[in-house]
Amino acid sequence: MKSISIVTLGCKVNQYDTAVILNQLPKSKYCRVPFSDKADVYVIDTCTVTHRADAEARNYINRAKRANPEGLVVVTGCYAQVSPEELKEVKGVDYVIGNSDKFTSLLKVIREGERQEEPKVFISDIFKEKKKGFESPDIEIFPGRTRAFLKVQDGCNYACTFCIIPRARGRSRSLEVPEILTRMEKLAHSGYKEIVLTGIHIASYGRDIGTNFFELLREIEKEKIVNRVRLTSLDPADTELELIDFIAESKTICPQFHIALQSGDEDVLKRMRRRYNPEKFFEITDLIRKKIPDAAIGSDIMVGFPGETEEQFLNTYNVANESALTYFHVFPYSKRKMTAAAVMADQIHPEQIKDRSKRLRELGSKKKTKFFEQFIGRTFPVLIEKGSKGTTPNYIPVRIDSENFNIGDEVMVRINEVQGEEAIGEIQTAII
Repeated sequence: MKSISIVTLGCKVNQYDTAVILNQLPKSKYCRVPFSDKADVYVIDTCTVTHRADAEARNYINRAKRANPEGLVVVTGCYAQVSPEELKEVKGVDYVIGNSDKFTSLLKVIREGERQEEPKVFISDIFKEKKKGFESPDIEIFPGRTRAFLKVQDGCNYACTFCIIPRARGRSRSLEVPEILTRMEKLAHSGYKEIVLTGIHIASYGRDIGTNFFELLREIEKEKIVNRVRLTSLDPADTELELIDFIAESKTICPQFHIALQSGDEDVLKRMRRRYNPEKFFEITDLIRKKIPDAAIGSDIMVGFPGETEEQFLNTYNVANESALTYFHVFPYSKRKMTAAAVMADQIHPEQIKDRSKRLRELGSKKKTKFFEQFIGRTFPVLIEKGSKGTTPNYIPVRIDSENFNIGDEVMVRINEVQGEEAIGEIQTAII
């Protein structure tokens, strides 16, 4: 039996891709082991959103060679697609396989690959190759997860000046609605009670196949395949107000939104080539809070974009503070080759970016705790994910004072207190 170790870096789309790979390896022939263990094959599914993501991938290459100098090292994903020549120079790499070949060459290499004196590269033009449509096999099991991710869209047709991902993922393409429903049914049959719809730019879903994201959600609501469907990040420019009305009445879509702000300053947003302004962001988040008072509202916020002044940063800070956001991820700007922002004047000093990021993260932590505290004394259904921890529909992580349940159970839990960024709860009844 061949031992294999796979690590996934980056977004939920990558995590789905990794699950596809694992689902296609028969358990009778392959044994998955932790990355620190000795393995016959190491697969690193990479991200390239930031320079830190690139560095993390190289670190895993080194870890693989330390764990087993004779092991086969395969690097795939976004970093491989965008920077194959760079990865060829990293000692210990045997194969570099881009997203364009992830579901073809990668599986063959895992099965038949041999150590290489010089890395072999499998990269093709992702814009040409992917014009024929969505390509991603389905899965029955999402290894290591209580909730299953389902990729319904891939790629992006936009060109934000800071973002390299369109070069790594190609143009937007969508999975047909009937196939999405079939894949959801298969995951539900495997025991998953929550499915997370994911994509690179999920708001673009359906434009290439004559439908849209709103219509997809209507079909999902009608079929009621699982009780919980969660959405990933939405672009404010493409978030329709009627979508919020629909989710407010939904019995299936979880009351959690992730609306990508990036900056709260209008001029910075223009330089980023984002297609909205702060007023649009407030309109969306205010409506969510009005229609769905318990909803969690998250965001991505970038700090230190080229030319960002202290005043412009404070505009972002104030939008984050004054809006209905309940949590947000703070991303220090990272210069990416082949992007317009990389050659812009007035690049911000790293120490200044670090300071601004710290201030914004401190605000985010306070807002998250305040949001959790308003639910003390209330009871919610909690899906048990690991150990004694689970998550409410509105994305509150809850630690429970009992272990009389199994992973995947859904139980009614009363929130008794909040400790930092976690709620503490007590089981009331089990959901059958």
